Amino acid sequence: MKTNKIIILLLAFVTSISFTSCVDDADYSVPQTLGVEENIKLNSLLDSINNNLLELKSISDVKALYISGNDPVKIASNIVVKGYVVSSDASGNFFREFYMQDKPNNPTSGIKVALNLNDIYNKYNFGREVYIRLKGIYVGETNSGDGVTAIGGKIKLTDTREIESITLNQSGNHIFRSQNTEIIVPKIVTLGGIDNVSNIGTYVKVENAFFSGDVEGKAYIDPAEDFDTKRKIETCQGLGFVDSFVETSSFADFANIALPDGGGSLNGIVTRDFGGDFTVLVLNSAADVDMNGTKCTPAPLVDFPTTLLDENFDTTSGNININGWTNYREAGTESWESYFDTNTRSRAARVGSFRSGDASTITWLITNDIDLDNTTEEYLSFETSTSFADGSELEVLISTDWDGTEAGVSSATWETLPARIASNSSNFREFFSSTFINLSDYTGSVYIAFKYTGNGDEDFDGTYELDNLVINAK
Repeated sequence: MKTNKIIILLLAFVTSISFTSCVDDADYSVPQTLGVEENIKLNSLLDSINNNLLELKSISDVKALYISGNDPVKIASNIVVKGYVVSSDASGNFFREFYMQDKPNNPTSGIKVALNLNDIYNKYNFGREVYIRLKGIYVGETNSGDGVTAIGGKIKLTDTREIESITLNQSGNHIFRSQNTEIIVPKIVTLGGIDNVSNIGTYVKVENAFFSGDVEGKAYIDPAEDFDTKRKIETCQGLGFVDSFVETSSFADFANIALPDGGGSLNGIVTRDFGGDFTVLVLNSAADVDMNGTKCTPAPLVDFPTTLLDENFDTTSGNININGWTNYREAGTESWESYFDTNTRSRAARVGSFRSGDASTITWLITNDIDLDNTTEEYLSFETSTSFADGSELEVLISTDWDGTEAGVSSATWETLPARIASNSSNFREFFSSTFINLSDYTGSVYIAFKYTGNGDEDFDGTYELDNLVINAK
């Protein structure tokens, strides 16, 4: 299947080169004002929204219509989604696609738009406000199961679980750019938390980063690769390192530039690699990398002699019932339970809703209150694995105002912590470290919660495992 996709991609690229000289499908300048016809269409769309003839949906709402790996969803309702373009194909690192996010600053969701157009940046430039009318086109994935929700024009003939690009003929009735071009402020993220699904499709900044030593002296692309090359990047996070990848197209104009050997920051769009196996960062240009400083070093463990939390579930059995902890079912019948993991030869906690028969599963495992007032710096770490996560999700959250009761869970303020959590593409039951999560910005008593959410599909709902929770402090 992957071989066929690669051949199709190569043919598409060669074809685009062949026709560029004959058919100029991207003869646009970045507009300060739009053409008369384009203005009329946009104003008509906005009037329809204001008069409730069309419904404006958020990117998060649109992504919620589709479950990764399932059949694409053809939109039958009169809905429109708005976003701000955050990718650019000016350097050749994107091909016939663009990404847009819901806000210019502090985005909460992003989405890919597959569009049969070369030099997209000339029309849908970085920061451009764009409206997409979805009725009659599709929400799905261009590579089934890769975890990147996209908007496309039709179902692929060779794989009915994938979508193809919006054609130029379709685009005039579905994609509308406004006159607004906003300043896009990259969201600062950690590599440990970059896997969070809310980051996919958004423009982010990673600080204190550097390219791994094993790629020192190499270029952005491996000359042996036909299409894309992943280069490992690392950051210091608390008491250790955390890594991810920068992925670069062989057709990027900076493909053969040498990787920087210092430390610093980089900006990029969060997405997944071709097979959906890894979360990657894709650059708009080489200028997105600023690594002229020194490489960071992590803090030594000996400087953190105080342990505020240490739970490995070795003394538990049945439903998790630890003194001071809360095992709360918000929806459904499944609770966090203890089990013996044959890989690690020890006990751990797990939760799952596969074939539970429940229409909805939301289950919380919340620690006792942890006092952060008597220490100056604290780092949380834990391990997770998955037995086919499928459409389910695990989040780690923190609250400073929960009252300790089940009734108060929904009314408390819960913030998502930037943890690395095992995903559906992770190896079966292999535990992954969360990396070290800095809690130093919090004071007083806090609660750490692990919230599991199933998707309600009886045969497509997974299981998560949790182990070795520790908070090191000084």
